[in-house]
Amino acid sequence: MRKAVLFGALLVVAACEGPGPAAKSSPSPDLLGLGSLTVTQNLLPGLATATDLGPANPSQVMHLVFSVRRPDPAGEAALLKSVHDPASAQFRSFLTPAQFAAQFGVPQAQSAQVSSWLSSGGLTVQGISAARDVYTVEGDVAHVDALLKTATHSFTASGTTFVANTQAPVVPLSLGVFNIVGLNTLQHYSLPARTPAQDTCVGTTCTGVTTPQDLWTAYEQPAAFRGAGQKVGIFGEGQSDDIIADLRTFEAQFGLPQVPVTVVHPAGATDFSDDSGAEEWNIDTQASTGMAPDAAELRLYFGSDLTDATVTGIMQTWTDDATGPLQASASFGECETIPVVSPIAGMPLLNPALPAGQGLGNNVDASETEILRQAALEGKTLFASTGDTGSSCPVVFAAIIGAGNGILNQGAPLTNSPASLPFVVGVGGTVLYTDGAGNRVREYGWAFSGGGSTLFTPAPSYQAGTAGLTLPCTTDPTVICRGISDVAAQSGDVATNGYSIIAKGAPSVGAGTSLSSPLWAGMWTRIQSAQANPSGNGFANFALYRVGNSSSYARDFFDVSSIDTSTGLPATNGAYVTLPGWDYVTGFGTPRVSGLICDIDGQGC
Repeated sequence: MRKAVLFGALLVVAACEGPGPAAKSSPSPDLLGLGSLTVTQNLLPGLATATDLGPANPSQVMHLVFSVRRPDPAGEAALLKSVHDPASAQFRSFLTPAQFAAQFGVPQAQSAQVSSWLSSGGLTVQGISAARDVYTVEGDVAHVDALLKTATHSFTASGTTFVANTQAPVVPLSLGVFNIVGLNTLQHYSLPARTPAQDTCVGTTCTGVTTPQDLWTAYEQPAAFRGAGQKVGIFGEGQSDDIIADLRTFEAQFGLPQVPVTVVHPAGATDFSDDSGAEEWNIDTQASTGMAPDAAELRLYFGSDLTDATVTGIMQTWTDDATGPLQASASFGECETIPVVSPIAGMPLLNPALPAGQGLGNNVDASETEILRQAALEGKTLFASTGDTGSSCPVVFAAIIGAGNGILNQGAPLTNSPASLPFVVGVGGTVLYTDGAGNRVREYGWAFSGGGSTLFTPAPSYQAGTAGLTLPCTTDPTVICRGISDVAAQSGDVATNGYSIIAKGAPSVGAGTSLSSPLWAGMWTRIQSAQANPSGNGFANFALYRVGNSSSYARDFFDVSSIDTSTGLPATNGAYVTLPGWDYVTGFGTPRVSGLICDIDGQGC
């Protein structure tokens, strides 16, 4: 799984279906004749531990994303509930991006003021979201500093040179800007180390790799519904030609049809030469389409890198894509946001003297929550890996790509975002043994599967009444906090168990929760293809929790609560144990797709 090991400033995450995260801001002197706001969360923590090299090159180009508050969060919350409520007349009446913009978008006049302010400051607006709430912007350091009343310096820390603003940005209050992503070049997502699994079968138990057909059997995926008419999306970066070529080899090897592929780039992305993430994108594409071989299209939303600003743009591009897939997968993450006011922020364990940018939390959650609420109102679902560091998030960092994201519980009891966000399905990992024909011999929770209590984000309404969800929020012990995983699928153990893929034209193995997430995206595509309503089932967690908390649970999920054969003890990811029913490691468990098609779609019962 791709995990961020570089974290931005701290910010409160607000409750689920209601308004998005509120910026931690303070009044500041008048700006351009308007009242102004100092957006204090947009300041990288830990700069005092880095070496300040002085003012940055004023001509260095910065890529930023400005988020503007939409005017009716209460209306969005009410509609979100109605379109996912089977008793409502609006059930499954999801909005198109254009309809969302018309009903909930930022007013045109306000949008024009935002654009004018950005342009007058010498910045180039490269893209504006359909709802006029997200602005992709480019500009040099000199103009960014002048417009935002900040000072950008060059720094070095742990062998990495980067630039970062040394003062919190100041924005006109009337514009409604609540978050700015990209003011430093340190925040970045990174790849985990991979250890190829071995294909090992002893007698009737195979601990090695599974094939698509194995998982069709293990997860009870009916032949009548294989994703026809549905599209599936993958979030990634860099070059895609080799990824598509490997997909074609994979399809030929396993006798699968060729799924049409479309590549979509977010605004401002220009360089797609990077191939460091090829193995990750091979897992994502081959796992998702392996589960939905008849899908109408695989759509790759690829940026030029995995900086926070680019990933935010990728999410917005998918959300605004009127002809895009209703489901997508993201195999990356970083530590959830920690409120500045939280008592946990002062705890030495959770706020160690790490190099710059390695403080816990990030400033992306605020923007992504708003984007993904829109996606949910459009009936879309993002599946995301819960991580490969167990009941922790990856606070240890050694390099931009690779180290710091290995299979290691790093001791910080926080979850990974975006899996922890309320409008995302967080997917945990399991180790799956079959008999060589796809029949399950054993399946248990992976020791390094991400999962746990988010600590700060109240449980969304769809989690209400879920047995096993018991932990309160750190900031308010009277409120139960969101827990992940929501569901799980095979991750393997990144040593002896995984999924067969093709990489660089040769057989290889996919593993980690970055396998689990696209597997679920593909299986949800399959479930969606059985739905008679062309608008689909909507944001998946509403349906998954509805059936998971019902008497049909055993028909819809395999309850992952077995023994970890490597220890002989109940499977655990560190702080959490797999238990009967929903638990913090594997959620409701792994899917019985035929049962979900019956209970969600009313087909094949």
